[in-house]
Order: sequence, then C-alpha cells, then structure tokens
Amino acid sequence: MRKVRLFCGLIGMSFAALGADFHVTILTTTDLERPIRGHSFAGIQTQIERPVHRAATLALFESQTSYNTFDVKPVLTVLDLDSTREYRSQLSAIHPNSLVIVDTPEQTFVELALVLNELNLTTINVRHTNPDLRENLCLETLYHTIPSERMYFDALVQFLIHSTWRKVLVVHGPSEIDHTRANTLNDSLSKFGADVSDIREFTLSHHPDDRDKNKPEYLTGGASYDVVVVIDTARDFGRYFQYRTRRARPVVGDVGLSPRSWHRTLERYGAPQLNERYRSFDHTAQLPASEAMSDAEFATWSAIKLVTNSLNTIATVDRPIKDGPLNVSSILKHPDAQVDLYKGSRGSIRRWNQQLRQPILLATADAVIAVAPLPKFLHPQHYVDTLGLDEPESTCQLN
Repeated sequence: MRKVRLFCGLIGMSFAALGADFHVTILTTTDLERPIRGHSFAGIQTQIERPVHRAATLALFESQTSYNTFDVKPVLTVLDLDSTREYRSQLSAIHPNSLVIVDTPEQTFVELALVLNELNLTTINVRHTNPDLRENLCLETLYHTIPSERMYFDALVQFLIHSTWRKVLVVHGPSEIDHTRANTLNDSLSKFGADVSDIREFTLSHHPDDRDKNKPEYLTGGASYDVVVVIDTARDFGRYFQYRTRRARPVVGDVGLSPRSWHRTLERYGAPQLNERYRSFDHTAQLPASEAMSDAEFATWSAIKLVTNSLNTIATVDRPIKDGPLNVSSILKHPDAQVDLYKGSRGSIRRWNQQLRQPILLATADAVIAVAPLPKFLHPQHYVDTLGLDEPESTCQLN
C-alpha cells in the first residue's frame, strides 16, 4: 500500500489554517490495471482512460472561495492499494469523514464498496456505468457521479426519436459486456418506442472463413433501417463501420455520434472556460488544446464540486463550520445539495439510488451535436429523470 498525502497549497492555493478539514481520498490499484488502458488490440489509442487525480485537484483548486467563506481546509490523499493484501486493513487507514473516490477495475470496485460500506465511509463511483451497480449493489454509503449505461443509451435513443430515425439496426461485439450493453440498449429502444430492425454480432476472429462475415457491408446488409447502432466496448472493430454500411445511413453508439458526460467542444454554459482551466491550472503540467476531461475525470470533478458547492447546506457565512473534519455524508444527503455542471442544468442526487442526475451530451469527435434530455421528453418531477431508471422502475430504494 502506497499512501501519498497532497495538500492543495502545492498548486498555489491558500486557505485558512483553522477550520474544518475536507478529506478526499482517491483509491487506486495500480497493480491490477491493464498496462495499455484505452488502447486497441493493435496498440492504437481508441479512448482516453487517465487516472482521475488531475480532475480532483482541479475541483479542489476551483473551490478556494468556498473554503475561505466557510473556513474549510482541503486534504487530498491518494491511496494505492496492494491487491495481494487484505483490503480491509488498508482501508482502515482512511479518515472516517473522508470522501472516498474509487478509481479501480469494476470487480475490485465492488469488493471495496462493500468493505467501505461496512466502515461507513462515503464512497463515490466515478468510473463504472454498469446499471447493476445502481440496482443490485444499492449501498447506503455509495454514490454514482458517472452516468449509468441506461442514462447514456436513453439519451442516445431520445436523439434517434427526435431525428425520426426509428428503425434501428444493432450491431454488437462478442464479449459478455457487449451483450449486456446491447440488452440495455434494447430496453432504452423499447422505452421510447423505437423499432429494432435486426440485431447482429461481429467477431474478432482472424480465421479466413470469418473475414467476409465481419465486413461492415455484410453485417449491415439485408435489412431496412434508418440508423446503425454499434456496441463495441473496446472501440476496436467498430471504428470501421462509418462510411462502410450497405445503406447510406448514420452510425451511432460507441462510434460516430456517442453519448458522453463531458466533451472538449461544448461551447455553451461556461464549458470552454472549464476546459481551459483543466488544461492550464497546473502550470507544471499543462495540456494541449485537444485534451479535456474523460467521463471518469468529469465524474470525479463533479463529486468534489457537489460537496464544495453545497457547504451552505450545513453552514452560513455567520455560522462557519466548526473545527474538525467535514461531514460529507450530511452534505450529500441534504435535499438542497447541487452542483453547476456547465451543461445547462444543475446536478443533484437521486434519492432512490444515489445517482447524480445530469444532462448527457451527444457528440462526435469534433462537436457536441445535442444535449439530452431532448425537447418534448417530459417528466412529472424533474426533466433529467427521463434519462435512466426512474424511481418507480428502480429496485434500489434507499430514501
């Protein structure tokens, strides 16, 4: 176990020496990560998968005004767990009032979330979109600031219906996660009344007999459709579908137009300024203009900002927070806790499964085309709750 404590003063911040400590702990398992995260079989980078530490530091950096107003002092710790040792003894070193951000593979995340729940530590899922983590894990201390897969697909299908592309050809990969995500997509298509023309599967075989069957022209032939949705979690084979479909139709999903929680080209709501701060706030490690937060990084930023933006739920200017640790659980559970997400709508916690409600961007590599929920998709309580499982649909009923 490697523990590194970082104070925000290292990046030019100043705050009062007295006041409540806001403890943030990032959990990682470096020894369990794939050595080439985000790369295809051939070694080509197909998606950005960075550690979330930079986004966490940015969120703390941006919150200095809140610290000064409410007498809060941030303390950021990175805890790299040793997978060969028992997790409980390592997790016991975490401050009991810490906001714990878990940046590990999914199987490890589930193990850690269960132990952290027993230790009554407030835990944030910033990386995994699997709906089962919201429905079946359903822990009192667990929050999700990255959208669920169902939220992503609901946003995508809303765009298809809004564009009158109702006849959908689904093409997915052979992996178990591809099959699971294809089923989630089918639930979203049914929810909004789209029609599935056919469901087809590509393989990753190099056998000569499979080459013709894997050609996009073959996989998209013999059916009538308005749009092709490609489910390719590895973003490896699906890259070849655009401009190669049998019919001249748009390609969406994991390639082409994709649902994202953040994007470098969002031009409204103050997003360009947030992207610029992300690239340049740390003068020792500035990033090029082509870089922006990944969805996991944005989820990390959102979690910390949700706390620092909501300090007024437990204190006022005249009644600052008393010395000692900040109780992050009481803030996250407060009905008035919310955060400006720079996407046109404030984010808040869904009480039933503790998922952060938020708009979803529909984007290509170079532009944000739309922001969901789309017009005319209505909800009796909160319009963003048209994305993902609504309270009556959810099996997780925490509050």
